[in-house]
Amino acid sequence: MKDLPVIGKDPLGRTIKDFTVMPWWGVDRKSIEWYPKINYDVCTGCGICYITCGNRVVFDWDKEMKKPVVARPYNCVVSCTTCGNLCPHDALIFPDREYMHEVIIKEKILKKAAKKLKEHDLI
Repeated sequence: MKDLPVIGKDPLGRTIKDFTVMPWWGVDRKSIEWYPKINYDVCTGCGICYITCGNRVVFDWDKEMKKPVVARPYNCVVSCTTCGNLCPHDALIFPDREYMHEVIIKEKILKKAAKKLKEHDLI
């Protein structure tokens, strides 16, 4: 992950890297529509999502709205819902589990995971 392109810093001083260049299980990250969408009708601008997503820096902060914006959706870790789980107002929406199940089946992720585990003598 050190070799990922740096694309800037956020207002908190965190380095923003471009994770879109790193495939997920050999699949182009931009072909997987996994990232949060914000329901601004219920978002209070508490900032938990913005601060919590420290490694991937998916969010920017809109100073006028005083709310987060999904600025780098494909930096989101595939299947991560940490920000959504922590949101006290359920303002973050992710694709449903069925979507990820379809991706896992289509891209043969279970087979790839089993191969990786076997390579390390774990199964």
